Amino acid sequence: MAPIRAIITLAFLGCMSGLLLVLSCALHSSWWPLFSLIPIILSPLPTKFAKYSHDSFSSGNSSVAYELALFFTTGLIVSGLAIPPVLAHAGKIVWDAVGLAVGGSALGYLTVLIYRISSPDDNDGFELMTF
Repeated sequence: MAPIRAIITLAFLGCMSGLLLVLSCALHSSWWPLFSLIPIILSPLPTKFAKYSHDSFSSGNSSVAYELALFFTTGLIVSGLAIPPVLAHAGKIVWDAVGLAVGGSALGYLTVLIYRISSPDDNDGFELMTF
């Protein structure tokens, strides 16, 4: 994917994710669905940290740290998508806001996934930000 196309796609998906999360809060006068942002922001961090760890227990292409990071990343994704239904079940938000919040969270995770796929491994896509 061309760099400018990836940037435009990421910007669009990020804006749509934020719009759906803000709408889930604003339309129903409750700020609770914004707790879905915490796992979205934290989800790429475990694999980012595990990429730089070197352990002597690795065999082949995978390592213990990387497998543990994938486990934590999966846990963050599942918890981020499960926060709105749990809040609706507890009576903190209405079920209409759950659809908007889960849709916004899914778009947020899709944005992170596209960024991780489109960025090269050696510099993680920050070559556009060098001065």
